[in-house]
Amino acid sequence: MSIPDRRVYPTQPRPLVQQIEEHLKHAAPDAVEGEVLSIIVPSTNLVSGATAAAEAYALLKGRSYDTVILIAPSHEGPFGRMNICSVDTYHSPLGDVPVNDKLRHELCDEDDDIFLSDEGHFHTEGVDVQLPYLQTVLGDFDVVPIIMGEESPDFCRELGHAVGEIMYNRRTLVVATADVVAATDVALDTFREHFEAQDVSRLMALLNSEQVRMAGKGPALVALIAAMHRRGEHARVLRAEPPQDGHPGYLSGVVWRT
Repeated sequence: MSIPDRRVYPTQPRPLVQQIEEHLKHAAPDAVEGEVLSIIVPSTNLVSGATAAAEAYALLKGRSYDTVILIAPSHEGPFGRMNICSVDTYHSPLGDVPVNDKLRHELCDEDDDIFLSDEGHFHTEGVDVQLPYLQTVLGDFDVVPIIMGEESPDFCRELGHAVGEIMYNRRTLVVATADVVAATDVALDTFREHFEAQDVSRLMALLNSEQVRMAGKGPALVALIAAMHRRGEHARVLRAEPPQDGHPGYLSGVVWRT
């Protein structure tokens, strides 16, 4: 019996950069003409998810953003609210990234279910996996890391609209992290259809059914809703794979406007 590949990303700068650059070099997504507003990438720190991640991050090459809003599910169980970390800098093996204090307070003012709290943050998955990719493709930026302790439809709509509001007139990118826990190929085809049609209601219904179970359905929905709030006209699923060989399913996507 084969042993599942459980390798995780390196924690030291040089091998981590080498691995990220190698995956980016081999990523060849179809070009996106216009402004990338949101991407969806795997939440896991398993290296087997790097191909899906690199396809989304490769679309950011040559682009620049002032702020990246990182949205991840809780990897410590639900806690009934959405938390933005309280620290002023977020650590990465490639160097600390400043947290945008003004924007995080604006988000808290936008919605009563958004709090400044470190609960759910600083995990080996989710937000922490994305910073080295972003540092590799973007260079300088600040972040607003958000953990969704609840991924209900109401919370998704609330956070999506709040993020969309503060993105206006700012060079801001949304990065959402998600892993597929269970799904058939047919169900993932349906996900692709609803996502690319930007049909939020049908997408919510699908993700709250037993057809597709996703750790990060909330962040994925928020990424779409926020981008649509900013006149995102186009959405594309880059990769959608069901779980296999002991790995979660890997998902990546992009929303943009021309």
